[in-house]
Amino acid sequence: MKTRDTLITRDFVVLSALVFVSYCNIAVFFQFHDYLETLPIAPEWFGLLIGLFSVVVLILRPIISPFLHAANARKWIAISTCIVIVSLVLYNFAHDLWTMAAVRCIHGVGYVIMATAVIARLVDSIPEDKSGQAFGLLSVLTLLPYAVIPPVLSPLIHWAGGFDHLLLLSGVFMPACFPILGLVEQHGHGESSRAGDRIGWSDLTENLTDWRIWVVLIQGLLLWSSFTPMFFFLKGFGDEINVANAGFFFTLSTSMEMGVRLVAGRLFDKLHKGRLLAVSLAWLAVGYLMIGHTRGESAFYALGIFFGIGWGVAMPVLSGLTFELSQPRFRALNTNLSMEMFQAGFFVGPLIGGFVLTGWGYPAMFHSCGAMLVMAFAAAIPLLGGRGRKRGA
Repeated sequence: MKTRDTLITRDFVVLSALVFVSYCNIAVFFQFHDYLETLPIAPEWFGLLIGLFSVVVLILRPIISPFLHAANARKWIAISTCIVIVSLVLYNFAHDLWTMAAVRCIHGVGYVIMATAVIARLVDSIPEDKSGQAFGLLSVLTLLPYAVIPPVLSPLIHWAGGFDHLLLLSGVFMPACFPILGLVEQHGHGESSRAGDRIGWSDLTENLTDWRIWVVLIQGLLLWSSFTPMFFFLKGFGDEINVANAGFFFTLSTSMEMGVRLVAGRLFDKLHKGRLLAVSLAWLAVGYLMIGHTRGESAFYALGIFFGIGWGVAMPVLSGLTFELSQPRFRALNTNLSMEMFQAGFFVGPLIGGFVLTGWGYPAMFHSCGAMLVMAFAAAIPLLGGRGRKRGA
């Protein structure tokens, strides 16, 4: 059978558009905390209501991932889109703790089914030797909503007449996903489709007996757990060292991430992914060592560029390495498990970072993040030899 050698196919473009839509749907909640303050709900419940969505995703993704594959993904994308639409409408009727908690759970269910099914179908459209480039482009699409939507959210809320009305409008526009989904072919043509029956427990056991899969999953957890304390606590550090606008750090780092992935995406597939990942992890560890001792805006913002280069390489290369090391029939499953590590990192990172910050301050917190990356680097050492999974393995 002829091997596909083109990444930019109709399926890849259409499914990438659905990925973009799903992340836009999440980025709209940038001001959800402010909205909760307008409701008759006690402030001590705000954290739970914000986190419920992620908890649902964290619990359900590993459960449903073995059952979603390229052959049934279109059906589940359509079903989950309906659930998301309903949840966005229901936010307009959720004005107390219990109704809001229920809506957050419904929204989480719809989102995780949609995201998992899209990934299952999308992975099937990626050629064998284009995984680094593919995940580089996808990671740009997942960053764009967070770069574009938050700055324009306030005027959009004002124009819509309130945050809940904006969510209602989002639900009104979500049916546009159906004609987009109609452009996706009924059945995939990749190796995961040809091996795409439902994965049973014996298959799952076989997949997880490959130690390299455990290595890349642990690396993903460590990478995202080191990133999230920076995301949540950097503003306080900026205030402490008298930086006028700490948020500009992420403007620079995100711009650099997107630039690296667009410019160097092809190189991710030409270079040894295990070695490239190890170098990027070491690069980031050095960055965390430096930032805790940084003073002055110029050095602070320069480190934004420095971290952007490291994150811009490490994150898509890790996804590409996971794809490369996986058996074809397990690629969608393992990609979704790597997304589970992303979600877990958003729980573990702030938990550890907040504990260290409270006890020992910002430098110690940054050093703890660097220590996570040193552990991830150590885990990468066994992957420095070879070239991934042999063809046909």
